[in-house]
Amino acid sequence: MAAETLEFGRFYVHSYNLCLWKRVKVMRYFPQRLMGMLKLRGCNRQTAYWFPCCRSIHTWGMSFAIDVVALDRQQKIVGVYRNIQPGQFLRCPEAYSIVECEAGCQLPLEIWFGEQLRFELMTETEEELYE
Repeated sequence: MAAETLEFGRFYVHSYNLCLWKRVKVMRYFPQRLMGMLKLRGCNRQTAYWFPCCRSIHTWGMSFAIDVVALDRQQKIVGVYRNIQPGQFLRCPEAYSIVECEAGCQLPLEIWFGEQLRFELMTETEEELYE
């Protein structure tokens, strides 16, 4: 897979088979991770960005607030941080990976603390539907 290629998928609360985000961009490579959500002016409520092997994020240069979900190695929710404003730095020592979405996420993420999420890759056909 080329460094510029983005992977897309969905996150589900495993025990409920409930889809949290219908389009999750996997940010594996340095250029993707560096830019993250910086160029966006907002984000679709069904879209999130997943940063595997990540314990800290920043919102320097962003134009909107985000919600952050910290996951451990088993993809269990170990932290939920709401309304992180532009210009902030957040460290999540308990995290193995981080999911970012636009602030104001209507999902009751806090009640799923300790629940395992399941990530499913989208097929190319599914990805094309969102473009």
